[in-house]
Amino acid sequence: MTQLFGHKWVSQEGEPGNEREGYSPNFLLWAQKTADLSDVAWKRGFDRLEFMVREAGRQGDEVWPPSYAAFLGMCEKPHGEMAHKRFKPLALPDKAAQERSRSIGSRTLSDLKSLFPDEETTAEHA
Repeated sequence: MTQLFGHKWVSQEGEPGNEREGYSPNFLLWAQKTADLSDVAWKRGFDRLEFMVREAGRQGDEVWPPSYAAFLGMCEKPHGEMAHKRFKPLALPDKAAQERSRSIGSRTLSDLKSLFPDEETTAEHA
């Protein structure tokens, strides 16, 4: 966060501290709240955060670091997102199965045609 926000991060969250002197309460809160994030979720959150910072810079706006809760929201998958779903690769068509389907379809069509006499044949017999 310091790399993205510099002094804004430190002024908002304070120095993180260290093992010897103890960590700051804000650092410990962030560590606790983000402890269960997967690598994928962290990447998603930072990608969104970096995009937000770039867009603000492009438009000349000022952006401040997010709270831990806002960052957790950036890490979540948007509702309806299906990009994560792996699709089964399409197999080459089975030529034998296609021929069987075509044959069954042709027989069914012939059977259906026999149920309805042809108009020309009906007109000739009348």
